[in-house]
Amino acid sequence: MVKDSKVDKILISITALLTFFGLIMIYSSTMILAKEKYGDSFFFLKKHLVWLAVGFILFAFIALLRSPIYLDHRLVFVVVFIAIVTLILVFFAGKINNSYRWIKVLGFSVQPSEFSKIAIVLYLAYILGKKLDDVNNIGKLLLYLIPFFIIEILILKEPDVGSFLLIFIILIFMLFAAGLKIRFFFSIALFMGPVLYLIVKMNPEKMKRILAFLNPEEHFATYGFQTIQSIYAIGSGGLFGQGLGNSTQKLYFLPYAYSDFIFSIIGEELGLFGALTVVVLFFVFLLRGLNIAKLSGSKQTYLLVMGLTFLVVLQAMIHFSVALGLFPTKGIPLPFISNGGSSLLSSLIIAGIIVNVSRHRRMVFVND
Repeated sequence: MVKDSKVDKILISITALLTFFGLIMIYSSTMILAKEKYGDSFFFLKKHLVWLAVGFILFAFIALLRSPIYLDHRLVFVVVFIAIVTLILVFFAGKINNSYRWIKVLGFSVQPSEFSKIAIVLYLAYILGKKLDDVNNIGKLLLYLIPFFIIEILILKEPDVGSFLLIFIILIFMLFAAGLKIRFFFSIALFMGPVLYLIVKMNPEKMKRILAFLNPEEHFATYGFQTIQSIYAIGSGGLFGQGLGNSTQKLYFLPYAYSDFIFSIIGEELGLFGALTVVVLFFVFLLRGLNIAKLSGSKQTYLLVMGLTFLVVLQAMIHFSVALGLFPTKGIPLPFISNGGSSLLSSLIIAGIIVNVSRHRRMVFVND
């Protein structure tokens, strides 16, 4: 017997918990900075709430869709086209922090690369799940991947090496899930070696970050500073932390404590218990996403949910690793939690799509 499955309430609960936790930590990590810089301790929280309101509307709209329009090839191509156009527009918007990553929309800064990640997953799910009959037909595969390469080149040009590598890992994961033969992955590895070398060669700063990652104490005054301060923050938290709002590292010691290193503040204020709670929430998000993908009913939907789930969890894993000094410093926000409207919106859009898929999945009961 076949029955329609109910919406995944656990995934909705995890999304709500992570988002609510983000509100608490953003206020905690920014209240002093906001008071001194803007005269309003709620400044960052208010902006985040605006993004959250928009994100919640998008989440609800997508989650309640009666028809999975995100699978329609016309919408997929429109989304990819918009992603490419906006990634081009950033080069006309001026530099911020020595990179072209943001454009202004109604007074708010939007980071197109965050939404390009979703566009990539939508597109890969379509070509690998519906358009391309055999993923091991390398000629056709490379032809279909042209939009992917265009987006990657534009992101690398910004430069945003972190997002570039993240999206490439997503490609590898989805190719594996789609059935690409193992021997081709060796070819990809051989190809990426020289590419990564050229990236580092053209960006000496990247090499300095790698050296600082390998020996942060030696580069404490420069590129190792954030890593050392982050480890101090987490280490000082102990089992149960110094208490919500009592972080000292957020007092201008740890740069971008409210975004790129918010996990460090979680560890400092809420201790190992609080940090592990966040890790567990993302682990449950992963499990629910895998379960929804397994029961999604089509190859395209399966690849879409797998890709989106992995996108969220991989970003979280990189964020954790950077905070713990296990990965070179990169500006990868913690989904649902870090301050940053583009990251929050993209995370809620992803959650909305996965929840909507759970409404349309079908469960088979052999003996009922």
